[in-house]
Amino acid sequence: MKTVKIGSFTTANIEAIKKLNPDLIILSYPVQGRLVEPLSNIAPVLAIPMPVNLNAIVASFEMVGELLDLDEEARRVAGIYMDLLKHSIDLERALVVLSLGDYVIPCEASYIASALDRVGIRYVKGLKCVELITNRDGVLSIINKTDPQLVIYESKTKEYRTQETGWISKPLIHTPNDVLAHFGPSLPLDIQLLINAIRNGEKFVRDTSSVTRPSLGDPWYRPYS
Repeated sequence: MKTVKIGSFTTANIEAIKKLNPDLIILSYPVQGRLVEPLSNIAPVLAIPMPVNLNAIVASFEMVGELLDLDEEARRVAGIYMDLLKHSIDLERALVVLSLGDYVIPCEASYIASALDRVGIRYVKGLKCVELITNRDGVLSIINKTDPQLVIYESKTKEYRTQETGWISKPLIHTPNDVLAHFGPSLPLDIQLLINAIRNGEKFVRDTSSVTRPSLGDPWYRPYS
């Protein structure tokens, strides 16, 4: 709570960042792409592309490790990350819908599809690019086109709100917001919670990282220690 606030995921407090006098600024591209130019006036900017698969996630970990002279630690964390994503369930034709104001549906060439495929939740085929959709009819069109056996719906909030998905007739499971939409060290642990919820026939994945908000020193991250 004592950390200096420098903005949100899509905005930056330019004056606050100037006062920190950074040597390097790292951004996520393309979602933070419009911040590259204004922040370049403060320090060199490294814009890391959103990963399209697990290999790209590992590459981003290793890149940051090299920048911080923590090469071995980065490789260690990346290895554990991949080991945690082990095949542990068999499920055909899953589709993810992220509620981020508008609806975002990841394609088969996305880190979400790659991670789910690795654990045995096989992602639907036929979506060649990420779909950004502003209305329910557009989402239903994709659902009808891909005919998933399970829709994984990432909510707008950290609570289970059935009214968000009453219009989806396919088998459905909810995750709280900021679960699959983030690919840091929490992702493999959250996916294991998702698998357990699917096995138990639950409608909502509870106690994810976005709800419990564990610090890096919390026992929640014990597999990495």
